[in-house]
Amino acid sequence: MTIGQVYDKYHKILLIIPAIVLLLSFVYLGVFYAKHGDIINKDVSLTGGTTITIFTSNVSSEQMTSVLSKNFQNLEVRSLSDNTGKQTRLIVTVQGDSADFDKAIEGVLGYKLTSENSSKETTSSSLSGSFYKQLIVSVILAFFWMAAVVFLIFSKGGKLKFWVVVLNLVLGFLLGAYQRSSSPMVYIIILAALIVLLIYIYIKNSVPSFAVMFCAFADIIMTLALVDFMGMQLSSAGIVAFLMLIGYSVDTDILLTTRVVKRKKSINQETWEAFKTGITMTITAMAAVGTSLIVVYQFGSLLNQVFTILLIGLGFDILNTWITNGSIIKWYAESKSSRGQN
Repeated sequence: MTIGQVYDKYHKILLIIPAIVLLLSFVYLGVFYAKHGDIINKDVSLTGGTTITIFTSNVSSEQMTSVLSKNFQNLEVRSLSDNTGKQTRLIVTVQGDSADFDKAIEGVLGYKLTSENSSKETTSSSLSGSFYKQLIVSVILAFFWMAAVVFLIFSKGGKLKFWVVVLNLVLGFLLGAYQRSSSPMVYIIILAALIVLLIYIYIKNSVPSFAVMFCAFADIIMTLALVDFMGMQLSSAGIVAFLMLIGYSVDTDILLTTRVVKRKKSINQETWEAFKTGITMTITAMAAVGTSLIVVYQFGSLLNQVFTILLIGLGFDILNTWITNGSIIKWYAESKSSRGQN
C-alpha cells in the first residue's frame, strides 16, 4: 500500500496526531502560565531592565554568573565569540530595577566600566509593558485580518463578507480602547464575545476558511509551547517573528484549499499536486532560514531568535497543512461530492 493510499484511507484517523500535539501544547502553556503568570518568558525588552555589553575576553560567562547570581535575580549572561571561537564580549542582563548593578559587574571585572570598554542600555518597565501589549494586539489583529481575507476568498455571499469586515474593524477599535482603558474586564468580555461570533461565522459559512485559520492558529500555539519548553526568553523581535509566522503558515494552506475546492481533477490528484508544490516551498524556506541561523548563531544576535521561531513554526506547518488542513479539506470535499454539490 502506497503512502497516497494510506492517506486516502486513514486521513480522518490521522487527525488524531495534530490533535494530540495541540492538546499537549495547550496543557503545557496552561502549566507555564500557572507558574510564571504569562504564556511567554519575556526578556528585558518586554519587562524592563538593564543590559550591559562588556568588551572582554578575560572573564567567562560562568564566572560572571556565579558571582552576580548571589545578589541579582532574573539574571542572564551570554558570551559572544568571533569566527575563531574566541570570546569577544559578555552581555549581562538583569530584569527590573536593580541598584548597584554596574558596581557589582566592576567587582567581578576588577576595573571600572567606561564607554570604551562597555555599553549600557536601560528600559523602563512601564515602557516595556506598554510595548509588549501593543505587540500582542498587533499579533491578534494580524491573525483575525488574515482570517477575514481567507474568508473573503473562499466564502459566498457579499452581505456576509461585508459584516465580517465590519466586525474586524470593530475588533481593532476595541483592542485599541482596551489598551487605554482603566476597566479592562469590560473590554475583555466584549472582545471575547466578538471573537466567538467571528469564529462561529467562519465555521458555519465556510469550512475551508476555518480550516486555514485553525491551522495557522495551531502553528502559533505549538511553536509557542516548544519555545517556552526550550527556555527561550522572547524579545520584541521574537514577537515580530510570530507575526511573520502567520504569513508563512497560510500560504501552503491556501494553495491546498484552492486546488481541492476549485479542483479540475480528482480530490486525491489535486491534493498530491498541491503537496508537491507546497512541500517544496516549505522545505526551501526552511533551508534558507536554517542556513541563515547557522551563519548568525555564533554572534548571539536577535536574529537567532527570529530564525529559530520561524524554523520551528515551518516544521509544525508541515504537520498542520498536510494532515490537519489536508484531512479536513478532503473530508469536506468528499462530503460535498457525495451530496452532489460543486
